[in-house]
Amino acid sequence: MKIFLPFGFALILLLSACDNNDDQAKTVDKNGSIEVSLSTAHLDSLKDLVTTHYIVWRKGVKIKEFAKTDTVPSLGKFYTEGENDNGDTKSVDVKKDYEFFVTVK
Repeated sequence: MKIFLPFGFALILLLSACDNNDDQAKTVDKNGSIEVSLSTAHLDSLKDLVTTHYIVWRKGVKIKEFAKTDTVPSLGKFYTEGENDNGDTKSVDVKKDYEFFVTVK
């Protein structure tokens, strides 16, 4: 089963990284698949949290669900123009986000 995790993980990442949502999966084949979702969260100014959530399906039944988390160094901040509800703009600092790239072999 461990050998299928990287392939399922890579496939889901590849589909979720597309800017064109036409290729995005609408449903999951629950007869035998691994559903994977990735997310990041900013813990503090030095660390970000990466979470990988897995759902394993077999014959239409969810047989296992688990998540793996890890911390990675923060990418820092950048300055950009921000606008409030009143239309006022000002320069604000925003934390940089990681991008996900997937290689499927």
